[in-house]
Amino acid sequence: MELEQIYLAVADRLAEIEDLKWIDMDFGQLDDFNVRPSVAFPCALISTDITNAIELGQKKQKCQIVINVKLGFSYTGETSQRTAAYHKQKALAYYHTVREVYTKLQGQRIESTTPLRRTQQIETARPDRIKITEMPFSTEFLDVSAAE
Repeated sequence: MELEQIYLAVADRLAEIEDLKWIDMDFGQLDDFNVRPSVAFPCALISTDITNAIELGQKKQKCQIVINVKLGFSYTGETSQRTAAYHKQKALAYYHTVREVYTKLQGQRIESTTPLRRTQQIETARPDRIKITEMPFSTEFLDVSAAE
């Protein structure tokens, strides 16, 4: 199992979500507050990290992986208590996309990995009204590539 296979499998699953307009590897596209990000919104940016590798002998490792899905939304609308219900619902519609991403990935296996498991869900708001929701998913696999 290679990290690029995991990235491609996650990207393919996310591509099934119609609301997502841009799916890519996370290269920091949403990190610069001074320029408008060069993505279409809503977007999903994916990163994969091996967070722990346990040596099993014979050049084999049990690897723990975190797949971080960073969702970006160009946020419009109002959610204050004084806002009419219709406008509030429209402003909160991004939650539907967040839920779709969660249900598309939670419990799924990518080839020989353990089922994906969401470990957190964190929202941040930028001053330029871009809303970001990060969802790390953890999984494990047996890496035998060095033994081959």
